[in-house]
Amino acid sequence: MHTPLPAGRPAWWLIALLFLSVPGFAQTIRGTVSSDQHTLPGISVRVKNTNRGTVTQPDGRYEIQASSDAVLVFSGVGYQTQEVSAGGRTLLDVLLAASTSDLNEVVVIGYGTQKKSDLTGSISSISEAQFKRVPIASLDNGLRGRAAGVQVTTTSNQPGGATSIRIRGSNSVNTGSEPLYVIDGFPVYNDNSSAGAGATVGPKLNALSLINPNDIVSVEVLKDASAAAIYGARGANGVVLITTKKGKEGPTQFDFNAYYGVQSVTKKLPLLNATEFAQLVNDANGKAVYTPDQIASFGKGTDWQNLIFRDAPVANYQLTASGGDVKTKYSLSLNYFDQKGVIINSGFKRYSARFNFEKKATDRLTFGTNLTVASTNANQALTNTGGGEGTQGVVVSALDFSPILNVRNSSGAYTLENDRGIPIGNPVATALELTNKSVSNRVLGTLFANYKIIDGLDFRTSVGVDVINTREKYYAPRTILAGYSLQGVGTVSSANSASWLNENTLTYSKTFGQHSLTALAGFSAQHFQRNLVTSSASGFVNDLLGADNLGSGSIINTPTTNTLDWSLVSYIGRINYSFRNRYLVTLTGRADGSSKFGDNNKYGFFPSGSVAWKLSEEDFIKNLNAFDELKLRVSYGKIGNQEISPYQSLAGLSNMSYIIGDKVYKGFAPSNIPNKDLKWETTAQTDVGLDFSLFNGRLNGTIDAYYKKTTDMLLWINVPWSTGFASAIRNIGSMENKGLELSLSAPILTGDFKWNASVNISANRNKVLDLGPVSQILTGEINGYLKISDPVIIRPGVALNGFYGYVSDGIFQSGDNIAGSAQPTAVAGDRRYKDINGDGKIDASDRKYIGFAQPKHYGGMTHDFSYKGFELSATFNWVYGNTILNGTRADLDLPTGQKNSSARVKDRWTPTNPSNTIPRASLNRAFLFSDAQLEDGSYLRLGAATLGYHLPTNWLKQVGLSSAKIYVTGQNLWTWTNYTGYDPETNQSGQNNILRGIDSDAYPLAKTWLAGIQIRF
Repeated sequence: MHTPLPAGRPAWWLIALLFLSVPGFAQTIRGTVSSDQHTLPGISVRVKNTNRGTVTQPDGRYEIQASSDAVLVFSGVGYQTQEVSAGGRTLLDVLLAASTSDLNEVVVIGYGTQKKSDLTGSISSISEAQFKRVPIASLDNGLRGRAAGVQVTTTSNQPGGATSIRIRGSNSVNTGSEPLYVIDGFPVYNDNSSAGAGATVGPKLNALSLINPNDIVSVEVLKDASAAAIYGARGANGVVLITTKKGKEGPTQFDFNAYYGVQSVTKKLPLLNATEFAQLVNDANGKAVYTPDQIASFGKGTDWQNLIFRDAPVANYQLTASGGDVKTKYSLSLNYFDQKGVIINSGFKRYSARFNFEKKATDRLTFGTNLTVASTNANQALTNTGGGEGTQGVVVSALDFSPILNVRNSSGAYTLENDRGIPIGNPVATALELTNKSVSNRVLGTLFANYKIIDGLDFRTSVGVDVINTREKYYAPRTILAGYSLQGVGTVSSANSASWLNENTLTYSKTFGQHSLTALAGFSAQHFQRNLVTSSASGFVNDLLGADNLGSGSIINTPTTNTLDWSLVSYIGRINYSFRNRYLVTLTGRADGSSKFGDNNKYGFFPSGSVAWKLSEEDFIKNLNAFDELKLRVSYGKIGNQEISPYQSLAGLSNMSYIIGDKVYKGFAPSNIPNKDLKWETTAQTDVGLDFSLFNGRLNGTIDAYYKKTTDMLLWINVPWSTGFASAIRNIGSMENKGLELSLSAPILTGDFKWNASVNISANRNKVLDLGPVSQILTGEINGYLKISDPVIIRPGVALNGFYGYVSDGIFQSGDNIAGSAQPTAVAGDRRYKDINGDGKIDASDRKYIGFAQPKHYGGMTHDFSYKGFELSATFNWVYGNTILNGTRADLDLPTGQKNSSARVKDRWTPTNPSNTIPRASLNRAFLFSDAQLEDGSYLRLGAATLGYHLPTNWLKQVGLSSAKIYVTGQNLWTWTNYTGYDPETNQSGQNNILRGIDSDAYPLAKTWLAGIQIRF
């Protein structure tokens, strides 16, 4: 008899209950096989030194014919192999222990599963326990710091905000570089730029936030060509496989999970108070705008950050029921998630339901469904992007608005705008009165059937749909600056997208002697269509109905509609071969035909091959008595990227308006140059990896080195004006990424007190190799309080995300020879720049690369401690060696007196304070983009810490519960960084490949404390 550990915790011991019987020459031995993990996937029982054996029944029972002195071998993926002597006994009950090596895990691969020790490609697997260690709002956030080679960057900390993920770097300039997500077999591309309907302004919501992360049971990241080539034209950016919970055999089991917490802003930016700001205004104007008595009366004034930030609640409730029998398995979950934002009047809600069902109709036929239904409702705070005439976002307004002014004027109306000459909207009024809402509904479902034609040959077919409906509404009332001049501005839009998928595969598995073969062949077809409608109006009599009645506006703008679609037809093949369970070969190929590309290149073929050698199976390694597992992998393959807008290869028309006489006529004109040769970008990737497990599973790890080269990049190039167009898209240019990855995990302490640790670190180096006939690509202007032109320039031989600007050289001081410098028109107190080329003047030729957004390395680390019923977990992640263009600092460090400034401006240059960092106060807003606006973005963050306690089993049995856990979690508790903005993990430009590492008045990071409970009954 044994005392079970809490559910889900591995046992490192084996108890066998042996019941004596009279020995005989041959007999039937029967019993049960169980485990503390309550699942027995494919446990086998055989007689040692023979091939005779059987697989346990689903309930763990087995029966085998053997001699009375036989030794029985119990084995299964994820469990330690155990040998037990029959010793004349006929009843033998065994409790298996979980495997100490994660190389024995079964992982999901494209169109199948495989034992991790048999993988020949580079795949990172994240278990359910790891994924759910930190409560998250969307599944992509759960990847942060969990997998080597996967860099997760938050593009907005807003509830429901988006992320950008790069797997082994960016492969392209213009095409999408986000990974492909495959959710229960259905491929989904996360393009947040087109996820909305077009009415809301500011950072876009996360398209993946409609998927409930609490339903996820495993995540696999396919990183190299061998693993991702099965997805062909969509695999170049990596693939993330998501598997949701399925039912298990046994009585119906209920799980209830709930938590509630409070969020608060991790930091505020130090600004000038009202008295200090008034002094700055006088200095900048060179006269007494405010008298000494006024300045003395202002005091600290209004703290606008305090007024727009708040402590905000977050709550999550989930109920799951699962169970089944030998023929039927089911799982049903209901979820409600509600997160208020730390900026007033912002928030995100999600309602979701998931139903997974599987039925074994006959011995040969199994069918089922995976269905998810979700609805989200978001109220988005505009943070840094203009949302109407003369307005700025809530955050930038709170930083810039005069601290001398109050929220409301003496008549009780909102103080409309800043009073120092720059049109800045009242941040409190904008936050409370501006409507910026998005409502989305999603149905993602698949019906599947699996038919066993003969032993070892299975046919699987599936039909799935992904339907998303998004409705957005924006309204700027007449009472705030955004709607004042136009007497109210309203926009509504609706986007409806639908994608259907049909996949059919044949899988053949056969073991003969020392050979093992699995072959897959398949056909896939997918079609996507999206329709968009947008209407807007202005000039409203009042604000009572807002955007709910655009017809009440006096100016009705022309509505716009848009539709797009694309289709993909694919042929799939893969062979996995193993000899003596030590020499492994995988060959994969996929042919994709896409409607997005030219008539001459509709189809592309993407092959890969990989080999692996289980060195630990060789005698010369076994004799070392050090390695439990040691495997060398080598792979090479080509995979594609098709993430461009449809119709780029075709001749397009755009509607035009012409005035003839006193009438307006509509017509059409060509909008682009057709290109029948347009085709996929192709990424060729080589990977060399080593998987190992040492000292009886006490140290497990993976090392990978890779090289990727992308060719035929899809670039917009300038064409002669004689063509009638400014640019055209072509397949030109190339880019490379190369890097190293290391993952380690170790059960440092075992016994009653356990300590498990894991760490991963990755380093990627990117370089643009060729741009064809183009010498460089300019990236345009970044808008904001300060307009920065072409801060990033793309050139061959340089990394993709390089900041290009001037080199600052302190501040001109009194007595400097300014007239003889390269800036003869400057005065003391102005910023000085280095004359790089030595020609005696400062101009564009003095710019150079002054920083790069890509980090030198990044990674994550987790420590899990347990003692009896107590658990403590801490998760860290870091980024090192990257540069951030801090647009917020560029704005706040410019002492113009026309808006508020950083507290650093108190140390501005004056004749009596020869500062060498902050220039003099001046109304002049002109400046040159330089390294003075760049900061080191390195950070180390304690992302989460959780303390939990499993209630004693004997207590729970008295109230009918199987298990119960209570816990307290803190998120974003501590960040060590020299970065002066709200959050070093930021990217203003969303998923853009080029403009990365740019921060401008982003939604601030929140620290969260929450308490939760998990109950099973």
